[in-house]
Amino acid sequence: MKKIYLSLLISFLILIFPALSLADGGMVIWPPLIHIDQSAQNAIVAWNGEEEIIMLSINIESYDDATALRVIPLPSDPLEIEEGSFESFEKLIEIMNRKMEDIRNQWGTLGKGLEAAPSDGVEITFQKRIGAHDITVVKVNNLDYFLDWVKDFAESKGFEPKEISSEFRQGISDYLKKDIKYFVFDVIEAGQEKESIKPLIYHFDSDFLYYPILISGVSEIKESQTEINLFIITEKEVEFPNIPHSYYSYHWPSSYGYPVELTEEELKEVSEEIAGLFKGVVNARKVSLYGRLNDLKRDLMIYPYIWDKDLGLGSFGEEVKVLQKILINEGVWEAEVEATGYFGQVTKTALIKFQEKYKQDILKPFNLEFGTGYFGSQTKDYFKSLSLLGEQKELEPEEFVFNQNLSLGMKGEDVKALQEILIREGVWSRSDVKATGYFGLITKEALIKYQEKYISEILEPIGLKNGTGFFGSFTRLYLNEKYGKETSSIQDQE
Repeated sequence: MKKIYLSLLISFLILIFPALSLADGGMVIWPPLIHIDQSAQNAIVAWNGEEEIIMLSINIESYDDATALRVIPLPSDPLEIEEGSFESFEKLIEIMNRKMEDIRNQWGTLGKGLEAAPSDGVEITFQKRIGAHDITVVKVNNLDYFLDWVKDFAESKGFEPKEISSEFRQGISDYLKKDIKYFVFDVIEAGQEKESIKPLIYHFDSDFLYYPILISGVSEIKESQTEINLFIITEKEVEFPNIPHSYYSYHWPSSYGYPVELTEEELKEVSEEIAGLFKGVVNARKVSLYGRLNDLKRDLMIYPYIWDKDLGLGSFGEEVKVLQKILINEGVWEAEVEATGYFGQVTKTALIKFQEKYKQDILKPFNLEFGTGYFGSQTKDYFKSLSLLGEQKELEPEEFVFNQNLSLGMKGEDVKALQEILIREGVWSRSDVKATGYFGLITKEALIKYQEKYISEILEPIGLKNGTGFFGSFTRLYLNEKYGKETSSIQDQE
């Protein structure tokens, strides 16, 4: 069979844009039903806080019989690699769509051996042929050794000699700086007909939610247009960050999709391997991207909650190391050193560039034009909104006391507590939007409905018939009596 070097076909291309809404006669149907194009790249990513499973399926076609090499970077050595089934995607979509329909009804119209390079450069940790896949996993300890090894590996698999691009070299360098040192090489053969390659399941340890994207943008097919679908499965309590507009304008989603609950039994229908990661109900969400590969500038790296304190020159520890990894991932880290956990001049310089890149949200509120390189409250809040996972917490009665008036434009924990009450009270119109801590038009509209729901207690005592959307003393008094207790006197009228 004639072999053609298709390039380093980087297969982890799953990017994140909001799922497409369906429309009929100008009416937006919410929430949108889930669908995928079987000619696109599709993946399921399941993470339980300690371990992750990625099930990847990709379709390829060529004008002639060909052999393709896929390269997948991972944060740790795979615990297991095995063959999966595309039926897992179909079953997951079937279950999610069934539940989407329920929500819509409720809301109406809202391998071959290769001798290893010296152990100090590249270590082969796994080799096996799995179905149509010829798998080799290596740990990279030295960039130059690795690039030489890639050339030898490609030659051993019958690829024509080819120089590695500077973009690919820089991409690998950035992975090593982020302490992502394991790379899966998957050799597959493509025929002239478009065909679905059976998914592979990669199981590995990870203390953050991860999916490699950057490597697609530095591959030799980086000019290609692509459609990518990613399904993210996490424990039900995991709350995804609220992405700032100035961030998702840089080829990123505005949200991580609408969450759908799956029971243990439903998850087992999808995949026994993935179900083994969890106990109890989980959340599944779909996000998609349609675009050009070389617009992809960062990986999906979302960490559990961190950063309880400000950071500056001389700080050190895990909080600093996570900050450094994200700065590297954001492309503002120009030094050759890796993430060390020590806040030095390199970290300060990168942080200044990040602050100035997103100055509208970070600097403008303080009337600043130039970054400070100090990781204070405003910068910290911005990072949390794009890179930290939280836990959903139910607001219990007598848990929160409101001590101030609230109105449009305000933000903080008291706004978030108010939003959680409005959601629980059933007056929150946007179930695709969670409590954010920012008092916007959605909050005002819900507050008006709440005030009118309890008109006799909130509005009639001050001679009003319609809600105001202002969280003043009478509304505050009512909520504190119901969910806490009033600690300040009534001074203002609604």
